[in-house]
Amino acid sequence: MNASTNNLSRNPTIRSIAGASASTRLEPTTTALVVIDIQNEYFTGKLPIPDGLAVVRNANRLIALADKHGMPVFHIQQWSSPARPLFTQNTEMAEFHPEVRRAARHVTIRKTYASSFASTDLHQQLQARGVKTLIVSGLMTNNCVSATAFDGVANGYQVIIGSDASATRDIDAWDGGTVNHKDLHRAVLTGMSDAIAEIRSTSEILELVG
Repeated sequence: MNASTNNLSRNPTIRSIAGASASTRLEPTTTALVVIDIQNEYFTGKLPIPDGLAVVRNANRLIALADKHGMPVFHIQQWSSPARPLFTQNTEMAEFHPEVRRAARHVTIRKTYASSFASTDLHQQLQARGVKTLIVSGLMTNNCVSATAFDGVANGYQVIIGSDASATRDIDAWDGGTVNHKDLHRAVLTGMSDAIAEIRSTSEILELVG
């Protein structure tokens, strides 16, 4: 097989075709961590996440990194109306998982839509701090994480998603059967890595700072 055939058989990402390259360093003064919806609903509620506790552990590693370097940390909280059966405001299911590392310097932002930017002042707060790059962690990959990543790019930010600091659940498929949570997670991350975001493990992200 010759070189031209090799090139034709490859499946390059849109980002690579556009010239995107892997990050080699993150500047703490212009980077923020966004931790999305690590709430009880995903652990003891109606939407259990099989890999939820692993996400908590890795999110806490990213939070520790941010705290060490003075990076802003935003905890995003789904805060639904009393009429909705999920993440209902002022209930235990809407509260953050007790093991999530939180501090007085961190900012909590409540949202009512999937994206952390919709119906919130997240963009304004990021702009006020001079943030250019977002590290994104949380739940679920196929919903609030992806919606936030797409809106983050639309608002001009570089987005890096922690592959093992985010997760999803098994979901009944539209055409029958069930999509396994690991398959869904990988597919959604692959779709985002194709077009908008850099996907890195937590350990790889730690190595990019400092």
